[in-house]
Amino acid sequence: MQCKDVQSKFIPFINDELNYKELKGFLEHIRQCKNCHEDYDFYYTMIIGMRYLDSDNSTAEIEMDSEQLLNDAERYLLQYKILKGEKILLLIVICIMLILLL
Repeated sequence: MQCKDVQSKFIPFINDELNYKELKGFLEHIRQCKNCHEDYDFYYTMIIGMRYLDSDNSTAEIEMDSEQLLNDAERYLLQYKILKGEKILLLIVICIMLILLL
């Protein structure tokens, strides 16, 4: 992904609207590009601040910081890969069992 592609995905990322492929490219770029990481931090602070102002401030929850959101997204990608691997392994085991039964 290029910087302009990543920058267009700041808001969808913060709103948890990226699919697996977009999320993977976004995180790879944001971890390598200091400028995009700084811009993301700014957008995150601005968006969360606007949400706070739009809400009832007395009951508003304080959301995680921008870095925590990135870390959670990376953990999600790892869990997705593990689950995908488990599904493939299960399919292989089922195929082997079917072959042995025939």
